[in-house]
Amino acid sequence: MTWISKLAGKVNHTVPRPILNNVLLTFPVLYRTKVINYETSFGDGLEDLTHQLEMVLKLDGNIIECGSPYAATSIIMADYLRSSGVHKVIYACDSFQGFDRTELDKEKKAGLTKIEDKTFTYTSYSYVLRKIKRLGFENTVVPIKGFFEQTLPDIKGKFCFALIDCDLRDSIVFCLESIFPDLVSGGRIVIDDYLSEDYKGARLGVDFFVNRYLDKISEHGTLKTRYFICKK
Repeated sequence: MTWISKLAGKVNHTVPRPILNNVLLTFPVLYRTKVINYETSFGDGLEDLTHQLEMVLKLDGNIIECGSPYAATSIIMADYLRSSGVHKVIYACDSFQGFDRTELDKEKKAGLTKIEDKTFTYTSYSYVLRKIKRLGFENTVVPIKGFFEQTLPDIKGKFCFALIDCDLRDSIVFCLESIFPDLVSGGRIVIDDYLSEDYKGARLGVDFFVNRYLDKISEHGTLKTRYFICKK
């Protein structure tokens, strides 16, 4: 972990979240600092993410992120698209209220995670909407509120890229199986936490999906701590 990541973690744990939200919205330039970095937890994996994204920029289809409590990585991708002169819609899907407790309890009982129930609860749909607008990405990043089973079936269209960052096995499998049919040929999916000790269900979910759909996948494998899949 870099000193920047440590400092960012200290800020998030010492400054009350409502106060931090108000400060960031009042001075949006702070989002772009290395310490805040749009509030992403992607860390060193951002280079891998943009490299995977770069390979699909010329393909048809939009982008979707599943697990986006602060729309942080969606905003980073939107900024990358803007700098590349490419316009695509990015759907940032999240409950904006934390994990589904039933699913989280299931993973805890299976010994796959020990994370706290309150994880990712210090956000809100209204905060994310204001953040996106303050940063000037309201025409690119579209937050979709609700649990994935409720929202993904209603999102229509093709995708060239997906980021799955929802941590828990069942949600990962559901998101992959929901998005993959609408992923264009050559489209890519990046899944977070594949090698994480905090979210051991992520690897189980990815391995299950890859084994089941291997004949429709042209390449796949690990990045730093993430996993990527490319559709035939």
